[in-house]
Amino acid sequence: MSAAALLPAPQALNVGSAKGRAGGEWTVLAPVSYKNLTIFPVRARGASATDAYITLDEGTKRGTVVITEKGAQAARPSRVRRGAQNAANVANQQAVSYNEGASVNELALVNRSGKKLLLVAGEVVVGGQQDRIVQEDRIIPPVSVPVALSVFCVEHGRWTPRAAGYASGGGGGGAAERAPARVVAESVEVTPSSPARFSSLGAVAHPKLRAAAQDRKEQTAVWSEVQKNNEKLKTENTTGTYQEVYANKQVSVQLDDYIRALEREVLQPGVVGVVVARNGQPVWADLFASPSLFAGYWPKLLKSYAVDALGDNTSEKRPTVEEASAYLEARDGTISTTTQAGVYQLVKTEHPRYAVFELRDISLAAPLRLHFNKMDR
Repeated sequence: MSAAALLPAPQALNVGSAKGRAGGEWTVLAPVSYKNLTIFPVRARGASATDAYITLDEGTKRGTVVITEKGAQAARPSRVRRGAQNAANVANQQAVSYNEGASVNELALVNRSGKKLLLVAGEVVVGGQQDRIVQEDRIIPPVSVPVALSVFCVEHGRWTPRAAGYASGGGGGGAAERAPARVVAESVEVTPSSPARFSSLGAVAHPKLRAAAQDRKEQTAVWSEVQKNNEKLKTENTTGTYQEVYANKQVSVQLDDYIRALEREVLQPGVVGVVVARNGQPVWADLFASPSLFAGYWPKLLKSYAVDALGDNTSEKRPTVEEASAYLEARDGTISTTTQAGVYQLVKTEHPRYAVFELRDISLAAPLRLHFNKMDR
């Protein structure tokens, strides 16, 4: 992907303030709890069709969504005569440099899926010069030109390709799917196993880390939270990568306890999201436009909530449905927007105690809210 070809970043704009409560959109259901984590399923009064969208995990697994370091581009195979071996195809691919122009906080993405790509803040991509997380919610249209993707680094101690034979841990897929496995020279072929290319870890950052990215938007805050979390879970490692949380066997055993207790109980008919309470207090909410879209994200969202809860068990109090409903509904604050004209709008409501993000598809005649996210501050 040529850095010069990247589409421009969305534009931010302050638009005023809002006051009031949002009632009637959702119904908060009875919770399920395990230790210090309580999950309230949320049912929508109405749901929307979301078949026109693809997720990061789906797109990278199928190879229709390609993410590389800024300055790299997809390899283009030269024509070879019919019957030539695969090795000949590889040898004739165009090798390009990706070290020049690489940026800590910006990657290049191409969406060739034929669908709109939904990205959620905190989704983890691994590979390249260092692992990253998506900076904020956004929609990428199905275009063949590279799009600039804002990210934050979650691997402070690496700015080189992975060492040969490296096997990453993660939230989904095998190591071969998640990370490159060889050292390269300055020029590389951007193939599925190329060091210039990223794959989805199949994980989303835990709430405190997502908040550092999407709300605070500070690289130092992101690095600080990665370090704190690695120290808390005893997953410190030589490059300081966040993905070690998902590779660590002892952490995985503890996460599995939360997952077994909570995962299936939440996926009820009509449920589009959850309100999350930690240590007896509602602190987070993720809601989507349809039950199917939520169901696709639910496994990695639950794992992220459990990561947040581990090592922080100060109370096993069970909050009430009324408390969760009040948390979900309150939306006073100052509003600002980030807009990609004709594609999407991300509306942020800021309050001293919380922040709310609403991602809307504005390419439709009637704009569709794809993701609602509320977080404590």
